[in-house]
Amino acid sequence: MSEPGPLSDRDGRISQQVFISFASINSTEALKVCKAIEGRGIDCWISMRDVPPGANYQEAIVQSIRDARAMVLVFSKAANNSDEIKKELSLASRYRVPVMALRIEDVEPSDAFAYELSTRQWMDAFKDRDGSIDALTSRIQQLSGAEPGPTTRAAPAAATPTLPRPAIAWRRPVAIATAVCLILLMMAGAWWWLRPSPAATHSMTVRLAGFQLLSPDLHPTIRATVDAEIAAAFNADGVVGVSTASAPAPGSAPAYALGGTIQRDGQTIRVITHLTNERSGATVWGETFDYDGNEAARVPRHIAVDAGNVVRCGLFGASTYRKALPDAVLRDYMQFCRAHWNTSLGEGRKGLVPAERVVAALPDFSWGWAAVAAAYWKVAPSSDTSAAAEAARARGRQAADRALAIDSRNSEALYIKAMLIDQRDWLGRDRLFKQAVAARRLDCGCEHHQFGVMLANVGRIDDAVAELRQANDMLALYLYTPLSLADALIAAGKADEAKPFFDAAIQLSPDAAFADRVAVWKATETGDSEALLDPRLGVPPELRAALLMGHRAVKSGDAGAKTQAVQTLLALREDQQADFVAWLLADLGATHDAFRIASRLAARGYPGPYVFWHPSMRGALTDPGFPALATQLGLMDYWKATHTKPDACNDNGLSPPFCSMI
Repeated sequence: MSEPGPLSDRDGRISQQVFISFASINSTEALKVCKAIEGRGIDCWISMRDVPPGANYQEAIVQSIRDARAMVLVFSKAANNSDEIKKELSLASRYRVPVMALRIEDVEPSDAFAYELSTRQWMDAFKDRDGSIDALTSRIQQLSGAEPGPTTRAAPAAATPTLPRPAIAWRRPVAIATAVCLILLMMAGAWWWLRPSPAATHSMTVRLAGFQLLSPDLHPTIRATVDAEIAAAFNADGVVGVSTASAPAPGSAPAYALGGTIQRDGQTIRVITHLTNERSGATVWGETFDYDGNEAARVPRHIAVDAGNVVRCGLFGASTYRKALPDAVLRDYMQFCRAHWNTSLGEGRKGLVPAERVVAALPDFSWGWAAVAAAYWKVAPSSDTSAAAEAARARGRQAADRALAIDSRNSEALYIKAMLIDQRDWLGRDRLFKQAVAARRLDCGCEHHQFGVMLANVGRIDDAVAELRQANDMLALYLYTPLSLADALIAAGKADEAKPFFDAAIQLSPDAAFADRVAVWKATETGDSEALLDPRLGVPPELRAALLMGHRAVKSGDAGAKTQAVQTLLALREDQQADFVAWLLADLGATHDAFRIASRLAARGYPGPYVFWHPSMRGALTDPGFPALATQLGLMDYWKATHTKPDACNDNGLSPPFCSMI
């Protein structure tokens, strides 16, 4: 083996860079920190900008940490809950890379972070941003040359002399080894000839070709912000990566570019996006999005959500096929993705026709059949009759089975099938979700998301939070991911921890009306009665008055006020008696009324049995009718078969009576 040569200029430059670690939801803040450090003369490496085209994200991150001069952790509530950041800190420890934490929010580290960062230096950017960046760069400069970098290697040890062996004793092992090698080669050749077709033979990279500003009144920095937001929409260790290169990578590997135009049209900001196959020149997806002209600052995030989710969905699916999808097929698959990720009620069913065209063209495309199954999943709830809905679910299950027959590790088909079987078959759904989580990892974290929602419904709240955190780490820019996590944290009694995830969902809302609905959701779940006073939220006057009366009565503790509040809440129309009304009734001591309303809601697809696991519902769980209801909903069978219990049964001597029946 030859002695290692000197570092190249490029290697020397990379080894002097600072690695920026951050939660994807804080991508904009992290990029600002990166720019501020670079403005003080220190080069940085940040994944959303610096992963080269065609590179594997995970490998790029490992290499960058290994070669880093230091790591700056942009610390926040989201970072505190990120498993990916824990992995990066572990790598920094392994490669002896100094770590400095820059807190952008006033939050204490969890136990895991407190251990990892117990000897590291903390700086509080939320108090004095410029001062903390100055102190940070000063500390980084002090580290230069303090200890050998990771590329320093020890001189090779002197060779130990060995005694010569007799010729026959040397040749016999060689002959045996040669024969063994030949046998292994023959076995490998047989396996290669008989092996099944690989699920994927190529990775995917989308090049950010930039968005052209067509209106002079739009701020010129919006272009860079759009690129940064889109980069953040693609998780760091996913299959689909992003590149900011000026041209596609050379070669014949699939190469796609995302770009478009942004212009103001009256009170609307119109964004036209297009995804181009850079090898063929064909446009495989194009879409026009109209955004509120009064919210120009939020347009980059909207583009990242609307375009990023569709592009990631399409290219991930394309990456699973054994060769590059033809442009016409990918164009149909992208249309399915656009419908599937559309948050508008009923729009998802528009994905069925293009999904069926995909499998008609490529019947051996497993992910195409999963798309058909997913489309039927969206068709079912918007069907005119229950019979039509069940027929749609049955066709969806058939498509999912077809996908799994082609590729048993198709995690999308597995989790979609779990959504298409009987919603009270908790055991069957649990089994399918576990298979999905153990199979090929999805870039969207969808398998973790849906598994987490199911676990929340069966009362396993801590397990649900863990799955939903994984989903949020994979894809923090999908509205319902942080929203589901916030719900689970509320059920876990962690309202303060849930609030930033509600806020993230508000920021991800497609329009102001949807953002207002999420704000109402946040106010009712966290008990923030004052937020309900905001007239912009559009809460019906009678509902607002009843909720305010209830929350104020709880705070006052006055028995008469509580009685009046209960009567007012029970007088609301049935369609207004949502989960938060049941929880408020329970807080007011009307546990049987809370149980009655929650029972009606638990029988629906949403909110389902989750309504019973809110902390305020502990009294309602003691209702004599709950064991029969749990049996009717299939929960008792699930708990007994899986040898699990809802977290409410872990209350040390205060467990509800039904727990002893499991």
